[in-house]
Amino acid sequence: MNKVAKLIVVSSVLLVLSFSLLFLTVNKRLDIPYLSNGVHTSLSYVNRFLSKPIRFFSEQRDVMTELIETYDENKELKASLASLEGQIAELDTIKKENASLRETLGMTDRYADKHVLVGLVSVRTPVSWNTQLTIDLGKKDGLTEEMLVVANGGLVGTIEHLYDDVTDVKLLSNSDKVTKIPVKIAAGNTNIYGILTGYDTDTNSFIISQLNSAEDIAVGSNVVTSDLAGATPSNIQVGKVRSVKTSSSDLIRELYVEPTANFSNIYSVLVVGDGK
Repeated sequence: MNKVAKLIVVSSVLLVLSFSLLFLTVNKRLDIPYLSNGVHTSLSYVNRFLSKPIRFFSEQRDVMTELIETYDENKELKASLASLEGQIAELDTIKKENASLRETLGMTDRYADKHVLVGLVSVRTPVSWNTQLTIDLGKKDGLTEEMLVVANGGLVGTIEHLYDDVTDVKLLSNSDKVTKIPVKIAAGNTNIYGILTGYDTDTNSFIISQLNSAEDIAVGSNVVTSDLAGATPSNIQVGKVRSVKTSSSDLIRELYVEPTANFSNIYSVLVVGDGK
């Protein structure tokens, strides 16, 4: 028998003896002082050695459980907050739409002698914010291409594309392509006629030219649509004269007119036609 085999045999015998003595000491209450003290001391060391990592991992498990619960609760709170913010924004929009609609309905009496229809803005994208919007009225509602579109107390646009159920409105704040509209300016005791030909984005003003008179026009003079324009609805509020610009030869004058309507927030419109 070689040395390795002897070592294995001896170790096995000692191990068996150790476990046997441990069994007798614990279960049979056999009192072997030196051995008993040694066993209990060893068990005490083992217990202390193992208890610390067990307690540590137990505490870490509790911490992780608490963190997971806090994360889930935080996620639920964020979702609830986002939903609440969305509901608040939607409620705010509805309030503005209702206020705009009440104002628009109140304007119908002003045009009692005309054909008027009340509509809501269904589409207005950021890309075409200053040029176009879509309303929920169309041919089936009696709209025609000659009608003008009023919002927030003043003229805002003209009919661009007319469909059965909806209509695209070309806004007068479209500086690239403004529909020319005949207008009338109150100058003291007389009326001066001209054409709305453009929109100045620097001053947010309508530009009126081709005036039919050289009479003085004061700042603040009222401007409405012309009553000499045939099928175009007359006396629709346009704005107030902000400034008068004259060419160096004094032959050409342009009026810069502050719009009555606020183009930023258009929720409802009044579509006005000439006659009922």
